[in-house]
Amino acid sequence: PIDYTKDLSCPLLGLFGEEDQSPTPQQVAQHEQELKKYGKTYEFHVYPKAGHGFFYYERPGYRQEQAVDGWNKVWAFFEKYLGTSDKR
Repeated sequence: PIDYTKDLSCPLLGLFGEEDQSPTPQQVAQHEQELKKYGKTYEFHVYPKAGHGFFYYERPGYRQEQAVDGWNKVWAFFEKYLGTSDKR
């Protein structure tokens, strides 16, 4: 919930479909404003032609191109914030 944004204590990754209705693009933008307001570390990515559950391959809303890119972003985010490389 957006009310918890102020107390967020870890980096946040958000992957959203621009056709999603939960959360809507407007809600995503509102949450992003709150994250910026409190100086939180986050990455949001919005995928065109994708709705809710675009990662789930057994659903009609599955979008392979967006899901593959999303997984690549997940792994990169994990490496960036949880990885053991000497880059940090």
